[in-house]
Amino acid sequence: MASKFFRLAAFLLFSLTIFAPVDLWAQEAAASTDSGLTSNSEAASIDSGLATDEAPVEESEPVDAVPAEEAVPKSPDYNSSRYEISAIEDAAEGKNYYITRDENNNFSFVQKLSWNKIKDIKNYRITIERMTDAGWVQVMEKDLFENKIEVSLEAGKYRFQVSVINLFDQLEKSSEWQNFEVLKALQPGIDNLQTDSLFLNKKKADGTFTLNGKNLNENTIFTMEKKDCEPPKILYGKVLSLSEDGSSAQVQFDISQVDQGRYEIYAQNPGGLSVISKTLHIKERNIWDFHILASAGYAFPIEVMGGYISKYRKSAIYPVSGATRITFMALHTKMGDLGLFAGANYSLLKAETKHYKFSGHYISALGGLAYQYFFKPKICLDIHGGAGMAWIMDANFTNNYTGQTSYSFNGTGLAFGGGLAIQYNVARHFYVEGGIDFVLAKFKDMNVGMACPSISVGGKF
Repeated sequence: MASKFFRLAAFLLFSLTIFAPVDLWAQEAAASTDSGLTSNSEAASIDSGLATDEAPVEESEPVDAVPAEEAVPKSPDYNSSRYEISAIEDAAEGKNYYITRDENNNFSFVQKLSWNKIKDIKNYRITIERMTDAGWVQVMEKDLFENKIEVSLEAGKYRFQVSVINLFDQLEKSSEWQNFEVLKALQPGIDNLQTDSLFLNKKKADGTFTLNGKNLNENTIFTMEKKDCEPPKILYGKVLSLSEDGSSAQVQFDISQVDQGRYEIYAQNPGGLSVISKTLHIKERNIWDFHILASAGYAFPIEVMGGYISKYRKSAIYPVSGATRITFMALHTKMGDLGLFAGANYSLLKAETKHYKFSGHYISALGGLAYQYFFKPKICLDIHGGAGMAWIMDANFTNNYTGQTSYSFNGTGLAFGGGLAIQYNVARHFYVEGGIDFVLAKFKDMNVGMACPSISVGGKF
């Protein structure tokens, strides 16, 4: 009788040992199903893993399980709701990557991958593949006991998959493949800014800046920041163009959102590597604001009136010539800038015929009013006109047969004229200019009218 009692007790104890865990697992599965699992698409796809802190995070559905027909054979304790695998982001960290620097000052990314934690399993298995010309190639497969891993990978396009290994050491469930991209960590640089001042009442100022530096690319984020206010003002720039070697970028900011003050322009590459430009001063321009423009270049005068000099030279063109002009701008309005100018043209009067040689010098100098209007941020129309003096100096003939030289003619006359030019601002203090002037000189016995096309380079001070 006692032996039967002990056999019955042993059977009941064995039944509890076998069936109780299964029932507990079933209850846990029902609880997890009721609670529902969600995932963060930013961390799930990892995307580039290089998003900035300000990048918005979008919500998405949990990662779907693989189809039932593709799943491995199930163990007796299998319950699909217990093995839903969703990638998540470390909320405490706020980022899914960080940057390291080696002894040679080279930067590299360390990618953080994580997913939802699952209880009562043996371990996780993560598989990482890289896209190559031959297709996806496995670069890592590793068993883990934690629901996260940090990996340092070369630049390229990747995908990862997480699988669950159950207590029976069987592959139980695998997530969908999640894509992400690793970019090379590059420190951007800004060597100079096209301008250090911006005037809000300049009619055509549109907030476009040219930044010269290094490692500027399509993933670089440009911001204009004013930090001496509360809260700090941050404007994001729109990239209009980039040089192929990453040494230059043209960036536009919304000028309507800018007020007076000191701003700094930042360039930030993926991963948070950033650089700051020189301080940019934004202010309302005073109506009186002085600056000087000086230019010099090649002129190509053509005698279009009179014909007295060209008669002896046998040509109306004076190829050996030059032009210079200084402009003092002072009055600034929304309709343009007004100031004064002083300019001069010089031509060498040299020619040779079968019978004689002719030589001499022609100089004209004018002063008057100047007007400038920026119809593009970098392009300015310059109109100027006034009066001055003109000189013909040391004009003489030399007989080719006898070698005798005539007396030199020297004349002085009043001059009137003006012209227009287009200036293109290549850099902050440097511009190129093309234009044409007309000067009418009245000498005692003759009038000389010159049209003077010219091309010049100049600077602003």
